[in-house]
Amino acid sequence: MAIEQCAGLNPMTEFKRLIDKRWLAVGKPLPFSIYDSQRKLLLAQGHVVESARSLERLHEQGQYYKPEGPGPSVSDEVLEEPAADPVHPLAALNRDYANIPQRARCGIKISPRETGESYFCWVIGASHENRCLVMTAPARPDKALAPISKGQVWYCRMFSSTTVFRFRGAILKVAFEPYPYLHILVPDTIEKRLVRQLPRALVSLQATLAVPETYYVSIVDISVGGARIAAEKKLTLEAGHVVQIAVTLEVLGRAYEQKLQAKVAATYGVADARHPGVVFYGLSFESLDERGILMLHAFVQQQLASEYDGLGQVLAIANTKAATKQGA
Repeated sequence: MAIEQCAGLNPMTEFKRLIDKRWLAVGKPLPFSIYDSQRKLLLAQGHVVESARSLERLHEQGQYYKPEGPGPSVSDEVLEEPAADPVHPLAALNRDYANIPQRARCGIKISPRETGESYFCWVIGASHENRCLVMTAPARPDKALAPISKGQVWYCRMFSSTTVFRFRGAILKVAFEPYPYLHILVPDTIEKRLVRQLPRALVSLQATLAVPETYYVSIVDISVGGARIAAEKKLTLEAGHVVQIAVTLEVLGRAYEQKLQAKVAATYGVADARHPGVVFYGLSFESLDERGILMLHAFVQQQLASEYDGLGQVLAIANTKAATKQGA
């Protein structure tokens, strides 16, 4: 609040402490009377601050204010703190998307039935020896825990950088200390479906896009074959547009400038409700030379290694064991 009641004064006197002196300006009538520390009148309501010297005196000596009958409403003056400078839409997105570990936290959707309500659980541990996953307990949006008990079998789905895994996992343990969590068994046989040929890494890279005008964009994920970018809504692209994107990739501690020819493969519009001023597009890279392919591959693998948590290995090992048993 910009104003407060003067300590020790009877509220009926209507004296209030003058906090924000931006209310005072040369050439403007006062919306209230200004008093000094002894509550002596300095300038009455409605009088105009005529000079910089008068304004300086009010700034130095003005301590209290009091409305004196009809006059301009205080709420019509500059009482509120000035609004903070608006955050650029891409700057806000970069701030949120730069937390790659938060975006990459490995999770599994689980549900008691094949269709119906499902819950997103974070994977917080894994055991390769017995194919057991340690996960946060399923909870509803209101934070209430979903009913789950040892011995139940739940349907589970997980996405990796290239593959979707599905399986039915038996609940081995449910615990509530130091926080609610559960142990779930990954079976020998799981369903695995390849959804993309090339691994894709989550990133937050500032880049420029030539269309041919130059625009600032953010790359939010990338693979050897293409990338997903975010741009201000004023940038309108259509599928098939040919563009050039310039970005700096850091590999093994060294920065490499890359200019990549691309084509707009998909338009997603406002795909993140937290950032209504940003639109997303999918790009496919074209005419990459061998150096460009190797550079992108190295960068993507470096990014994936940093966020890798071993869950994919657990599921892959389970599938390998199942295949071995079937072939025996």
